[in-house]
Amino acid sequence: MKNNFFVYLFVLIAGLFSYSQNSKEILCKVLDIETKVPVSFATIKFERIQNGVIADEDGEFRLPQDYKVSNKNIVISSIGFETLKVSVITLKDGIVNIIYLKPKVEALSAVLVTGNSKLGENSKGLTAKTIVKNAIGRILTNYPNSAHSYISYYRDYQLIKNNYYNLNEAILESFDAGFDTDKYSNRQNVTALYSYNLNREFYQDSLLLNSIYGKSKSISEGDFAKLGTEIQNELEILNIHNPIRNFNKSSFSFIYIFRDNFVNNHLFKLSNITYVEDIPLYEIDFVTRDDPGMRYMGSGKIYVSKLNYAIHRIEYRVYANRNYRSTRTQGNTFANVMSKPKNILFEVKVEYKSKNNKMYLNYMTFNNLFVIKKPNPFKVDDFLFNPKTRNFILTFNTPLDMSTIERKSNFRLRYKDKKLIIKEIKAMDDKTVKIKVVDWSAGLNDDITTIDSMDFSYKLKRIKNTFGATINQVNKISGYQFREYFTQEIFENKSPDEDLIYVDKTLPISATRTNKPSFDLGKYWVNSPLKKTKEANN
Repeated sequence: MKNNFFVYLFVLIAGLFSYSQNSKEILCKVLDIETKVPVSFATIKFERIQNGVIADEDGEFRLPQDYKVSNKNIVISSIGFETLKVSVITLKDGIVNIIYLKPKVEALSAVLVTGNSKLGENSKGLTAKTIVKNAIGRILTNYPNSAHSYISYYRDYQLIKNNYYNLNEAILESFDAGFDTDKYSNRQNVTALYSYNLNREFYQDSLLLNSIYGKSKSISEGDFAKLGTEIQNELEILNIHNPIRNFNKSSFSFIYIFRDNFVNNHLFKLSNITYVEDIPLYEIDFVTRDDPGMRYMGSGKIYVSKLNYAIHRIEYRVYANRNYRSTRTQGNTFANVMSKPKNILFEVKVEYKSKNNKMYLNYMTFNNLFVIKKPNPFKVDDFLFNPKTRNFILTFNTPLDMSTIERKSNFRLRYKDKKLIIKEIKAMDDKTVKIKVVDWSAGLNDDITTIDSMDFSYKLKRIKNTFGATINQVNKISGYQFREYFTQEIFENKSPDEDLIYVDKTLPISATRTNKPSFDLGKYWVNSPLKKTKEANN
């Protein structure tokens, strides 16, 4: 780590975004000052007031312009980094403000250990496994058993070939009667919507909407892996995959019942001592135990407070074990943990933050691979020749991968038995291209005004759409279904209001009417992606 570095706020001039909110919002991105890698899910809170926002996986977030006018400060924190305070007035309009955080991690003085090995001279005989057992055993002590609520920004969407589809966004309030109640079945554990919208800045696709819950969907080739639930409410699917909140209930593969099965099903290793807001945390890697017959594996990290064993974050992923018939050694197992596998089936990230000596939900995300059969192949919907402009117009049935229309050799045009030489190919919109040919008179004597589209033929190859489907081929679509929940304000000792309309947990969220809030909804805001695509996580 560089000794003379302070944490600086840099402003990176970038291209303006096309979103209408730009005139009213400030765009920001949080990076690690040393690696320049995005700081995923950093917490941004306003000084002296309770509400804030969580950055997305790419470290990106938005702030309402009103907070700059009122000259407020934001406090940015994330596990493994020093907390930073920034004056909103220093942030620029119309550009992406790059904010750098400085890492705060301590290397272990002792050799990294697993199993029953000691952690070091000052560890009081603790092992990584014992730390995790203690943390799980203290959940009912460290987390609230009284009624509380969260006002949060929620979204769900599909990510296919780096493109967002069907992005739904909401401001909602989740009521929780306490960790000693069942999150799903207890009638006091409910959710009220204050806003819910489909973001039309991004692609919409009815095939995905109609198939995402259907029997045609599986989360692996060969139909070996399933979500195990037919619930159509994406928020409830997300809630089910929170092993901390559902510590005494069955959750998902390898964790199963967190309290009873997690420790026995995994191997653990302490990797670092890290910090969040000056609280020291054990950073512990874990991986499923060896089984040469396992088709799938699980691995991740868990962050546990040194002060009271509170679990601040758990990250978990399940992925296909390509070598599941071969026996793995424990050493190789932890080597695999350090490098993220490419064949991830699903991934869970849950973080809690301390408030008045209790741990409250900060964010949770869950995404899973899906595979669906596409009934209608990618094809040309319309072919038109315009004799006035002498151009050809091709309209496709789904959005194009623009990189595949750049090569002229991917398009072949003929007039009767004569080949036409293509001069230029230009996209008119995401589904339409215009083609110009070289001087029409070359070798053609027919009167152009008497020619129509039926006199031409065309052949296309290697043209793809944004799903990755090739023209005129029957394809399956694979991508990731995301559900993300970011707390903006916590209310302690708050129970559901009987006058509110609550979400039916068995139905899609869209089936619920929104409530007219009794508070200023402008305090909370959607944190839409800052660009129309993002790097895929696979």
